[in-house]
Amino acid sequence: MKRTFSLLLSVVIAVCAFTSCNKAPASNKTAAEVFDAINAAFAEQYKDVEGVEGAIPNMPMDVDDTVLKEKFGIDPEWVEDYKGQIAGMMTNCDMLVVVKAKDGQLDKVKEGLEKGKADQNALFEFYGVMGNPERLAASKIVTNGNYAALLMVGILTDNAAEGFDFSGDVRLAEDTFNKTING
Repeated sequence: MKRTFSLLLSVVIAVCAFTSCNKAPASNKTAAEVFDAINAAFAEQYKDVEGVEGAIPNMPMDVDDTVLKEKFGIDPEWVEDYKGQIAGMMTNCDMLVVVKAKDGQLDKVKEGLEKGKADQNALFEFYGVMGNPERLAASKIVTNGNYAALLMVGILTDNAAEGFDFSGDVRLAEDTFNKTING
């Protein structure tokens, strides 16, 4: 009996040690810090492109509680904090939203961002100016820990004659999102 108990206790200790060593620590970054890091990465990447100061260059409008609730269906009670911008021009589909969800609320937040992405797709998929269809196709929702982000970004440059490919911009946003959260 002692031997069985000792063996069982050893297994429990080993499992506990293994799971605690592999669990990533929670990030202490705010959504604003993650958002601002993405904006800074875009400003640096496109420092030679006139008018680009961040990921949303076309009259960026801040996301507030009303927009979070109405456009994305995300209740502000589900989030620790958030920061986002959407293009203020009716001809551009850009959106960058970073949300730090409260514990247990990430799935609801992600669902809300998916809703916002789908709604934006419906609005702009046949509006082919400014690379909207390509920007929509490249856009994605990413998560890391309790963070979720909608990355619908893409900077138009003078190379537009070569066609639009915004996958590099989305990758820049995603890489910066993860790097900032992971420290």
